[in-house]
Amino acid sequence: MTTVAEDIHRMTVDEYLRIVRDLGWESTELIEGVVYDVTPEYSRHTATVMHVFRQLDAWFPEDATCIAGSVRLDPLSIFDPDAFVLDVDVPLDPDDAVPVAAVKLVVEVSATTHSRDRGPKLIAYAKADVPEVWLIDPRPGKGELIRYRDPDGASYRTVDRFDVGENASALDVATILGP
Repeated sequence: MTTVAEDIHRMTVDEYLRIVRDLGWESTELIEGVVYDVTPEYSRHTATVMHVFRQLDAWFPEDATCIAGSVRLDPLSIFDPDAFVLDVDVPLDPDDAVPVAAVKLVVEVSATTHSRDRGPKLIAYAKADVPEVWLIDPRPGKGELIRYRDPDGASYRTVDRFDVGENASALDVATILGP
């Protein structure tokens, strides 16, 4: 009997980048060697990302806050987080993805990708020692931010939940990050 796992061809980031370039793949991410399609980003997603970005940018004036770019976690994973904060003291190669060592905080907005963001993607972030990950569900009636800190193997030791309202309209970075 054949299982789904036997039908998966895993690849490295370097192989993935060659395929993306050669075949013109768009809207994909590589998570632990497996290529996943990225869903379209609608207005709710965009509004949430921009709101969070503005707050993080104001909170981290000495660092670089980004809403575009790829982060290389390891040889099998490269992601395009919705927003992320970089330590400006870590050197970057202008012709390569951001190294995970430069990442201080990652934000993923999940209106339609909950199972992937809270499953294989979160595990990959933890394994790569990303210090802090925020998963935001911006849907009406949800409006939740889950904050993951203190990576420990394939998970995080500290998990906090915050009500942030629809599209994260009630998000207060000072409340989440402290004084």
